[in-house]
Amino acid sequence: MHRRRVSPYLVALGLLWGLPLVLVLVLHVVLPDHNASGQCTGLGFGCTPAPSDAVLFLGYFAALPLLVLGLVACLVIAIVQHRRDRSDPPDRPDQPDQPDQPGRPDDGAPGQPPAEDRESS
Repeated sequence: MHRRRVSPYLVALGLLWGLPLVLVLVLHVVLPDHNASGQCTGLGFGCTPAPSDAVLFLGYFAALPLLVLGLVACLVIAIVQHRRDRSDPPDRPDQPDQPDQPGRPDDGAPGQPPAEDRESS
C-alpha cells in the first residue's frame, strides 16, 4: 500500500479556504470603516455598508460555496490518489529482482547467453 501524499490537499484547501480567509481579514482591516461620500452606513433605507463591512458581507456569501468546493476538491484528490495507488504495482522491498527471462538464470551480461549455453558451443 502506498502512502498518500498530503501536499495536494494542502494546496487545494490553501487556495480555496486559506487565501479567501486571509484576503477578507486583510481587506477588512485595511479598508475604511466609513463611506467616503458621507452617506450613511448600514443596510437598507438608502444606506450602503462601509467598505470594510462590505468585504465581510461578501465573505459570508462566499463561505458556503467555498466550503463545498473545498470538500469536493478533497474528494476528487482522494479518488485520483486511490486510482493511482491501485494501478501502480505495490512496492515490495523484500522481493529480490527477477531474472530477465523466466526459468533461466541470469548470470551474463545483457544479450549474452547463460553460462551453460556458452560452454556447450
